[in-house]
Amino acid sequence: MVSGMSSIMLKDIPPELHGRLKQEAEANFRSLTQEVLARIEQSFRMEEVFSTKQAQAWIDEAMASGPEEILSRAKAQAAFERGLKRAHERKAGR
Repeated sequence: MVSGMSSIMLKDIPPELHGRLKQEAEANFRSLTQEVLARIEQSFRMEEVFSTKQAQAWIDEAMASGPEEILSRAKAQAAFERGLKRAHERKAGR
């Protein structure tokens, strides 16, 4: 049977780490493989969170350096409509 999933073999896992993974797998009602995959996926989600925090820092910096005038609802709506118009024009290939 051919599986669409790839395999990885881990070598030289420190006994303390192996034991901790086994304990966590049991506590989470997972196999050892499922626990390792869940932890790897979690590390990628954490990376996304940190990159999101960086993006938020850039947004905060941009907002702090922006105009002091508060954007009115009418100006926000006009900007939104201009953006929609540009998007439609790009989509139409103009």
